[in-house]
Order: sequence, then structure tokens, then C-alpha cells
Amino acid sequence: MKASHLALNTPETCFDGLWCRIPKEIRLTFLACVVLGLMVHIYMFVNKLPNHDDIGHLFSAEYGTASGRWFLPTVLRLDGAFSTPWLIGMLSLLCLAGTACFTVSLLRIRHPLSCIVTAAVMVSFPTVTSTFAYMFTADAYFFSLMLAAFGAYAAVRFRWGILPGAVAITLSMGIYQSYLGVAAVLMVGALLFETLDGKRSFQELFLKGVQLAGTLAAALIAYMVIVRITSLRVPLVDYMGISDMGKISLPELPRLILKSYGKYFTFFLRNDSGYHFGFLKYAFIATALCTVLLGVLLLRQRKLGPARTALAVALAAAYPLAGNIIYVMVPSDIHTLMIYGLSYILIAPIALADYMETAPQKISVRSFQAAAGWIILLSMALTSFSYAITANTAYLKIDLSMRQCTAYSTRLLDKIESCEGYRQGMPVALLGSDQREDALVPTPELDRIQMTGVFDLGSYRASYTYGHFLRYYLGFTGEVYLGDSENALALAETAQAKAMPLYPEAGSIQVIDGTVVVKLND
Repeated sequence: MKASHLALNTPETCFDGLWCRIPKEIRLTFLACVVLGLMVHIYMFVNKLPNHDDIGHLFSAEYGTASGRWFLPTVLRLDGAFSTPWLIGMLSLLCLAGTACFTVSLLRIRHPLSCIVTAAVMVSFPTVTSTFAYMFTADAYFFSLMLAAFGAYAAVRFRWGILPGAVAITLSMGIYQSYLGVAAVLMVGALLFETLDGKRSFQELFLKGVQLAGTLAAALIAYMVIVRITSLRVPLVDYMGISDMGKISLPELPRLILKSYGKYFTFFLRNDSGYHFGFLKYAFIATALCTVLLGVLLLRQRKLGPARTALAVALAAAYPLAGNIIYVMVPSDIHTLMIYGLSYILIAPIALADYMETAPQKISVRSFQAAAGWIILLSMALTSFSYAITANTAYLKIDLSMRQCTAYSTRLLDKIESCEGYRQGMPVALLGSDQREDALVPTPELDRIQMTGVFDLGSYRASYTYGHFLRYYLGFTGEVYLGDSENALALAETAQAKAMPLYPEAGSIQVIDGTVVVKLND
């Protein structure tokens, strides 16, 4: 062998070679995700806008094992122990961009506008905004999302992809369980386009489907086994049904499946969360009609035969269920952080319209296809813009609520330290602090935005981390007993406390048995 063949390439040479091998649509999608993600979320990245959990984990990266997220503490340590918004935000965007790249590759999205609109949907979907409210763990969660997408990519594209695919999805669930639906929907979508290609037999496609289903099953089983092992050391908490995840009752299965499909109706058409412009429900209906007609035209053109046509229809019907499989896996209340798979119903029309661009069509069909393409891309672009408005409204709500909480708490501490008998270092008991007061909502206009993790003043004051807020943000160094603590409950039963009026009336702050007692609620 010649010596030149043994020469080590420079980093620049390796990078240039790798860069040239990356398809243009992948590079564009990655760049669009980073740029659009910054445009939508920079308000959150350049400010410190915490919610209750973020306040509690401001300086801690130990979290997750008790919730079945055994891999989360390891990942959290990779960005340091502090909740630093700019660093975590940028790492999150890189993970979102990686997820988008796997998505456009598996769903055959090639054209520039389609890539850009797909990126816009994926970085602006409300789950992203809700996750950033939990900034301390956001990049870990989006790393989990990227692992789920990679797992699907490996299972679909690698010859022996079941092993790396199952490992990646298992690790993804070990960080955050709800992204299993992203892996599932990408697998279903990729298999659907392979079916529409018409190049593989029904038997080959069926076996491929079995392999993909086996990857998901293997990942789920591996995850549950590891949870069983880790729960011997750290018992699972009963939160959001996490301790019952995977325990599906067969009689309940039809209801859960219907609930999964029904969420698309309530979320997009009924707009139960208020994330969409009012007129978008008509755009969604028009997009759905265009997508169905494009699919029918494509099936007629490809002449796949009865078996493969039936398979294509079955996969198209399974696509929404796969994206929202969380409603089947966790039969309890599902919140905004757990529904990212819903976003893929918006990407499917983009992918189908883009896919048909490469197929030869009659002039009349081509005209309809062009009109459908305009409707789909404009609808999804406007949807992304509505999500961007939602995101920034949510960030404004957190910002103002934190300012209000600071002002409220400053007045409270001033009165505590002015109380007769107060001495520095004396503990403070906030009786009834855990009860949310509707009166503590000076900006009801912002409560039009109801999103998991996005709080108003009343919720901050009632939070389990309100004591941390007083220490971290206002510099109060005394011990604080919140309303649900044993000390506060015991003091609340004393005759002196029962006779006290409610804050801020005169006499609502008194020293009882060496503790400053503030009566916020009965």
C-alpha cells in the first residue's frame, strides 16, 4: 500500500467531504430550523423566564428517575448543573433541527419551500413553547425527540436497523416517554411512501412493517424492563399515570383509540387550546380535502393493485394514531408537553404535495396539484405564524407574571420584616400559601393563553417552589414553611392563628411561638 493512502486527512478535508455528501434539502432544513427557531423563541433565550419547576431546579441537574426517566439525569449533566437559557435554548434548537432533518428525509420532502415550512411547523408547535417553560430540562427533552426520530430513521434505512433503532428509541423514552409517537409516525409515514413508490411487493412491504413494529415493541419492552430495575432503587411516583404506563386494558383500548383520533378534531378544528387563528379551521378542512384528493389521484396513477392499495389506505389511517399514540400508552390526563406527535398531521400534506411534484401528471391534474400545493403551504405557514404568536404571548405572560410575583413578594417580605417581634433568621410560615387565589390575577387578558408550564401570579404564589423563589430571586435567607408543610399546618390550628384576619389586613402577620406567621388563606 502506498504511503499516500495512509495519510491522515485534515479536519477541514473531512468536514468538506462530509458537507458535500449532505443533500441540499437537509442542509436547508437544518438552517431553517435554527433561524426560524431563534425568531420564534429568542424572547425566552435572552431572558430568564422560569416556571415553578424551573425555579426549583435552577441549580440542580438531578431529576427524572422517579418518573421513569432513568436516562434523563445523565443527559442533564451535559450542559452543566444550572438552568442557563441561552445555552440550553441553542442546544435545543440544534436537536430540533436534527429531528427535522430526519423527518424530511423519511417523508421524502425535497423542495425548498416545503423544507422551510416543515421547519417552521416543527420549531413553533406549542409543545416546543411549553417545553421551554421548563428550561432546565428542555435540551434533554429535545435530545430525546431527536433520538426518537433517529431511531425511526435507523429502523427504516439501515439494513439491520432494528437494533440501533430500538436502542435509540429506548434511550429516548428513558429521557422522556412521550416521543415514542414521533418514532411511530415517522415509521408509518416512511412505509406509506415506500408503498406508494410501487417498487416493492406486498410481501416485502408487509415484512418491513413487521420489522418496524418489532423495533417499537423491542424498545418499549427494553424501556419497561429498565424501569422495573431502576424502580427497585428509586420508586416511581404516581404522576400523570407514569407508574401505569404500558398497562393497557384491552376493554379500554377502543375508547383510547377513539380518544386519540378525537384529539385532532378538538385541537385543530374546535381549537380547544386557543393556539390557532379562528379562520384556520377552514384552512385545515381545505388542506385535508386537498390531501385526500391528491392521495386518490396518486393511487389511481400508480395502479398498485388491491393488496398494496389497501395497505396504503391502512397506513394513511394509522398515521394519525401513530402520531398520537400517547393517548393509548398513558390512559390519563395528557398535557401540552406530551403531544408533539400531533404536529406530524400538519407535515403529512406538505410531504404528499412535495412527493407528487416528482410524478408526471396530465395538465388538468397538474393545475389542481399546483392549487393544492398553494393551499397546503399557505395554510401551514399561517399555522406556524399563529404558533409563533402563541409562543411570544406565553413568554410575555411568564415575564409579566414573574414581575408581578416579585413586586407582590417584595411587599410581603417588607411587612414580615416590619412585624413586631421579628428577628433576623426567624422562620416564616405562610398559612394557606398552597391555595391558589383568583384575586391574584392582575392581568386576566394573558390568561387567554392556557399552556402547561406557563403560570400567572396566583399560580406562582401557590407553587411548591415559592420558598425557593423568595430565596433565589428576592434574597430572603430565612426558612419558609409553605401552607402544606407540617409546621404551617400545625400553626394554623392554634387559637391565635385562627383569630387572625387574612393578609394584607392589619394583624394578618404575627409572631407565634418564635415563627412569623402570615395568614394568606383559611
